[in-house]
Amino acid sequence: MKTSNEEWQATGKQNANIYFALFVVGGLAGLLQMSSPVKFGLGFEMVALGRNLAETGSYANPFLVLNTGPTAANPPVYPVFLALLTKVLRSTDPVVLAATVSSMVANAFTASWLPRVSGVFYGDIKPGIVAAILWLASAQLMPSWDASFTVAGLLLFCLLSAHLRTRKGVVPAVVTGAIAGLLFGLNPSSLLITLPWIAYLMLSRRVLWRQTAVVLATLFLLMFLWAARNYAQLGAFVVRTNLGMTLYSSDNDCAQPSMIADEANNCFQSHHPNMSLSEAQLLLKLGEVTYDRKRTADAETWIKTHPERFRQLTLARFRDFWFPPVEESAFKVHVIWAITILSIPGLIWMLFRRERVSVFVLLVLFLYPLMYYVVVSDVRYRYPVLWLSELPAGYFLWRTYAYLLVRRQR
Repeated sequence: MKTSNEEWQATGKQNANIYFALFVVGGLAGLLQMSSPVKFGLGFEMVALGRNLAETGSYANPFLVLNTGPTAANPPVYPVFLALLTKVLRSTDPVVLAATVSSMVANAFTASWLPRVSGVFYGDIKPGIVAAILWLASAQLMPSWDASFTVAGLLLFCLLSAHLRTRKGVVPAVVTGAIAGLLFGLNPSSLLITLPWIAYLMLSRRVLWRQTAVVLATLFLLMFLWAARNYAQLGAFVVRTNLGMTLYSSDNDCAQPSMIADEANNCFQSHHPNMSLSEAQLLLKLGEVTYDRKRTADAETWIKTHPERFRQLTLARFRDFWFPPVEESAFKVHVIWAITILSIPGLIWMLFRRERVSVFVLLVLFLYPLMYYVVVSDVRYRYPVLWLSELPAGYFLWRTYAYLLVRRQR
């Protein structure tokens, strides 16, 4: 007879094998995707920032048509990573390869960590195994953007913060807060996930208030440093300056719901400073902060004077966020549709079984997409919270399987 300690060790070893297998499969899936062309190079703002930072040492000139100087239109962490790759590898092709492989590895870590997060959510890794399979079927290589790293970072943050209570000392809390700060530097919208998660841990009494205070202090210190840099470079204590240009290029007379449709009729190119020379010249003349405020006001004026068209665009973008249009990567888009559909009964079942994490998941899935209902839709905007649909979908599929198995045995 095995002792309880031996059984625990055997289970831990089995789980570790599962995590490793999912990582390997994630890597193989990424290698298969690398056979297709990836988007990278001219026209991508984070890539331009990385190149400029490597060549001049200045975090500036993100736009294609004109050098507009120092910027806060894009968060800094991923461009800094691309700058390091450019410094080390020097030529373009190795940089593209390294960025693509890095995206692949991040996706593989996400597949490996989903069962562990499932253990935190449900006390059971099996829904997370199903979620990992759904992730592998839906994940894309996006080396021009931060999305893959943001998803992996969010899972890592949830795992580390959930175990803070069992770890003594200030260092684990500082590390967790630093990860939250880096996530903010990857994607400022991650605050709509990290802050509700911290609140959930506090309310569920898993993390002490002292540890929470250290996590938040570290996070806000990193945010403050970035805002202070922007004050020194741009003259305003801001964390990002792209709201106005995004709203203005998304809500206007020629606007379409999705980014691809908006680019197809040349609407995006004529309204955004990345492609429009006149917009870039105006930004350079006014300064990025003033330009951002002006275009925010212009977009608000258009919205007030075109309520019906804005309503139509918003409803279409609401649909596109949850069910992205099949404009490219049709198979993966259809998998996202399936994940969204399966997550609904999963969330209902979670509420019925009184899973405490249900409130956190529902809150984030309500808050996070709000900003994306009023700007041009793009499938990459779905990825930072896709895992919060995949876990309920995995929960539903696993619980259904277990229920049918029990009925069959009876």
